[in-house]
Formats: sequence, structure tokens, C-alpha cells
Amino acid sequence: MSLTRVRWARLLPAAFLSALTACAATQEIVVQQPDARIHTAVSQQGPTAGAVSVDITPPPGMPMGGYSVMANRGEGFRTRIKARVVYLNDGKGQALAVVQTDLTAASLLLQHEVASRVAEKTGLGAGDIAITASHSHSAPVNFFDNDFYNKHMSSGQWLEPEFLEFTASRISEGIIQAYEARRPAKIATGKKDIYGYNRNRALDSYVLNDDVSGVSLDDPQAKFKAVNPALYMVRVDVKDDDGRYKPLAAFSSFSVHATALTVPVEVYNADLFAYAQKDLEWKIREEYQTSWPVVHALSTGTQGDMAPALEEHGDNWFGHFEVNWKAAKKLGQGIGGEAIGLFESLGSELTADITLKTAARELNIRDHNKVEDVEICHDAAVGNTVAAGAYERRTPWLTAIPFFHGGNLMSRRWWFFKDGCQGNKRHLGFSFLQPILEPKDSFPNTVMFQLLRINDMVVLPVPFESTTESGHRMAERVQSELQAGGDAPRYVWVASNANGYFGYTTTPEEYRRQNYEGGHTLYGQYSTPYLTAQLGLLARDLVKDGNVEELKGEWRYNLKVNDFLPDAVSSTGKRSWLEQPQAVLADGANEENYVAVRWADVAPDAIQFHNPLVRVEHKVDGQWQRLVVNGEPVDDDGYDIEVRYLDDEDQGMADYETRWYNPVAGGEYRFVIEPRQQQPQLISPVFTWNEGEQPGVALVE
Repeated sequence: MSLTRVRWARLLPAAFLSALTACAATQEIVVQQPDARIHTAVSQQGPTAGAVSVDITPPPGMPMGGYSVMANRGEGFRTRIKARVVYLNDGKGQALAVVQTDLTAASLLLQHEVASRVAEKTGLGAGDIAITASHSHSAPVNFFDNDFYNKHMSSGQWLEPEFLEFTASRISEGIIQAYEARRPAKIATGKKDIYGYNRNRALDSYVLNDDVSGVSLDDPQAKFKAVNPALYMVRVDVKDDDGRYKPLAAFSSFSVHATALTVPVEVYNADLFAYAQKDLEWKIREEYQTSWPVVHALSTGTQGDMAPALEEHGDNWFGHFEVNWKAAKKLGQGIGGEAIGLFESLGSELTADITLKTAARELNIRDHNKVEDVEICHDAAVGNTVAAGAYERRTPWLTAIPFFHGGNLMSRRWWFFKDGCQGNKRHLGFSFLQPILEPKDSFPNTVMFQLLRINDMVVLPVPFESTTESGHRMAERVQSELQAGGDAPRYVWVASNANGYFGYTTTPEEYRRQNYEGGHTLYGQYSTPYLTAQLGLLARDLVKDGNVEELKGEWRYNLKVNDFLPDAVSSTGKRSWLEQPQAVLADGANEENYVAVRWADVAPDAIQFHNPLVRVEHKVDGQWQRLVVNGEPVDDDGYDIEVRYLDDEDQGMADYETRWYNPVAGGEYRFVIEPRQQQPQLISPVFTWNEGEQPGVALVE
């Protein structure tokens, strides 16, 4: 949650806050740990793989995560919210599933729910499943295992049980589908360094690291060099019915914040990751003519201090809130092109000799806050600098107050009370008042330390936004432990925001500057050394024991709940068009032309945004066909169709609008709305799009 702000309202008197929150209902959620004997169900008849993409776009109304109180509720979507599952089985008794989501972060509660539901069918244990995230700041949230982030990550408060159930069931169905669709498989692993797509947004912290040299704050290009440039990938091919192996999926990672789209955005979306994912999926399927959809599960890596390499707007106190879809698309497609190149290069390295290993250890880090010679704080604390936000994406007005603006002399302690585990962090709301406003038990406390070995690649899913150097230290420790055990991998990398969310983790050196990232490192200045030591011990135990799965026998949560999704309504009216297709012209260089049309349809609870709804067709030789432009289908599973809920109507109906961005000249077109709740397909009037000095829509009689 790169721009999480602790709400300014939390600084009001505790009595008033208690009155505000006392009415929130609390729900107990109990999830049973799957029986360890399920592992015997894992096939040992040769390596196999399966992959599937499932849609987890909710109905309108869910709060969107990442921009906290400034974020909107989702009115619709443009680029869907997906969960992409890659299931691997080495044929030797070990399987795993990696799930990439377009969510702001994963959730330990979500991971537990999914693990419990798929265990009996698939033989996967909870430690064999990693749920990662691309960290979109325009994705629905409020499904976490703790009250703190259910309260502060979005503009809505508390857990939405219905969304948790929807997401858990959809991802579980996806894992089971991938398991059931498995075929004989080959894989290849690789890495490619790519530059020009991310930049270091906290360079003044990064240069303080003891093992960083040759980086000058006076060098305008330094922020583009002091990055994690690594694009990691596992390519997966499976055997087609004709006996040939063809591409099925890629599980990959690139370290960049999904903040190309800013606060005012009103629709769910996967930000720049959507373009990189879709371009590979479309390109590879078309090139290899696969009989299955190709899946590109692209997650973020060590993105804690990695901003998109877009036009920089400086550290101004107004913040920068322009929504620039064109820039997001350009950057995302650039990353997608690099991913396609890496995918193609791995074709010659595919092998059916697959070895998988997993290790998992679940710890309450408040109860186990010491490891080796490292001790983190027993209690979490939020720093002043969290309130003002991160560089470029500042909270208006608050960032003008020196106590909140990260990195200055007043935002951190200098003389007194700066030697403890929280170091020189100034506590938001003061150290004596914060525990009253934010009970220590409301913070996240349980971490699943996990290690996934896929041939010569090791993935370290962590529930923190790791800075570049923090991730480097974790990976280096794991690499050295495995090497000491005679099993050195070629690649080791950290997947941030995975299996939960704990804010940030910076190095001790970065922490002392108390930029936003340090202020949001909840458990203090030794968080990265602690995580590094725990992951190192996990790697050592894996080498020694061959298997590590130390998880709780039962997962129990008591969480405050709320309701954001629309109520069920009986829609008795009939679908109809409310207006004819109309042109809306771009107002500025960063905006896009679009054609819009409005219609009446079933209520928001029944519109089913997770199922196909809108597409554009064009006439070819007198026949209507789905429109495809440069290999990209023009429908709501692509990235140029937007759908919005507008308002409720009589008879349980509602008004909606769909927009076709970047329309194409030279043809006859129509919108097609797919059936819903026994309501028939709806087809718009035919129109053309005209370019030139006076672009716009002309209806065709």
C-alpha cells in the first residue's frame, strides 16, 4: 500500500473515536488447517502443469486500496481484476501453486481460506500455495486478517465478508481448474535486467546503505540506476493433443509500484501490470496457436522504493493526481515487450526434468520477536511520515507540515528516545496516545515465512513492501544458506505483498532517514535483519530436513466487519438503451477519445462484473464479427473498454455506461451487451468513428 495514510480523523479524542467505531460488528472466522495426509494425493507419474486465469472483479461499491481515505469506491472497471494460477507438479511427489492477483496486496486470511478449500482435491498443503499481488492501487481491498489495514488501507472501514468469500471461492476454483487441466509439462527459468521502467523514489534513503557506493544525489540519472532491474520468469509449456509442447504460462516478477494511475481514478483496474500481462497472453497464444488461453502471472518484486519511470512531478505539497491512462499503457506495454522477449528466449532451455521444493513456517512475530542476534519491536508503531504519504503522491496539506513530511529534521527524533527498536521514528499521534487510538492487537502479527524452489529458482514470498536493498539482503542470505548445504540456486528473489500485508520493510540505514517507507516499517528499524534471519533459518532447515511445514493447526480471527457490496434486488424491468452512441473527445494531450453509450440493466448485485459483459463488433463483408485491433480484442477483458454503474432505477433496474477508448476509424461498429438474468442480449445502434479535424460519431441508418 505504497500511499497508505493513517486517517487524520484518528488524531481526534479517543472517546469520540470509540463512539464512532463501537457500533462495528465483530465476526469470528475459523479456518481449519488441512490434514497433512493430503500430500499423499500428489501425483508421482511424471511432471505436469496447469494454468488458468479467473476473474475476481467485484460488483460496484468496494473501496479501492492503496490511496487510503483519498481513494474512491469502485464504480466499475477498466482492465479487470484477475487471479492467475500456475500449478506445477514435479512428478516426484511435490506440487505447488503460485497465484498472482491484481490486488493491492494478498491476505493471510485469504491464503488460509484458499488452502483449506483446495487441499482435499489437489493434495496441496498450505505451505505449497503462495498468493502474490501486483500491488494495484485501484483494486478492491478490505479482506485482510487484521483490523488495522481493514481500517486504513481504503476509504472504507473493516472487513467485507462477502468480498472475502467471493475472492476465496474464485481463487480456489481456479486452483482446482488448473489442477484438473494439468498436462505433461516442461519448464525453463530465466532473468533479464531491464532499465527505463522504474526509478528509485527514495534515493536519499538508498544512498545511506553501507553496501551502496557510486550513487550521487547530484546525478539526475541516479534514480534510474539505483533500481532493481530484474525481470524474473518461469516459462511453462505443456503437451498438446498432437503431442507437441506449446506455451501455457509464465510466472514472472518485476519490481515497480503499480501507481501509474493516481487517486482520482474511479474504476477498478490492474494499472500498468494489465498491459504487460495481456500483451504476452495475446501475443504468445496467437504466435503458437495454442488450444488454451495463455496465462501471464506477473507480480511485483522488491518495489518498496520503486516508482514507475513516468514523468516526474516533484515532491510538491499539493500531490499529483492526474489520471494518465496513456502513460500507464505505454509503460506497461514496454514491460510486456521485454517479458515477451524473455519468454521467447527461454524456449531453447525447456526441460521436463523438474524439481520442486517448498518450506513454510508460520510465526506470530510479536511472540517470537527474537531470532539469532536480532530483536524487533514487540509492538507495531506508525510513524508521522505515513500521514503525508510517499514522494510524489503526497497527502495534500498534511505534507506541508514538517513533522509529517518525510526525510526532514523535524520528522524524526534526534536526541531522546531514539535508541530503542523503533529507533528515531516519531510516532503518529505521539507514542503515549497511539496505542489508545490504535490498539496493538489490531496490527498484523502473523507471518508465513515461505520458500518455493522451482528448479534453479527460489521465490521468497513476504507480506511486506520490501525496498530494493532489503530484498537483496534477504535473497543473499537464502542463497548463502542453500549454497552452504550444497544446493545453490541460480536465482533467488523476493515477491512483496504476498500471503498478507505488513506495510514496509527497509534496511536499518534507510530507516534512520524516516522517509515514508521507514515510517511505515511497523516493527522497527531491525525488521529487515529479522526477516533475513528467519528466511535464512528456513532455508537452512529445508536443506537439513528436506521438508518444512510448521503451520498452525487452526486459524482463528476476530475482525470488525462492514458491508460495501450492493444488496440483492429483484430486477423486474427490461433492458433498454438510454441513449445512442456518443463521442467524447480528449481534453488534453494525456486523455483519450472515446465512444460512450448508456443502458438500463439488472441491479448492481446481479450485473456480474466478473463475467463477460461488453464487446464491440464490426461489419466485415456484410457479417458482424468481434473486433480485434492489432491482436487485441476490443471487449471488456481487454484494456480499452470501460464499464460504469451510474445510478439505480425503478423496478430494481440500474443505469450503466460503457466506453470504448481509442476508437478506430474506417468501419461500422456496434456495442453488444451480453445476457444477464434471463435478460436477452442487447445490441446498440450502428455507428462509425470519424477522424480528422472534427472527429466524432456518426450513426448509420
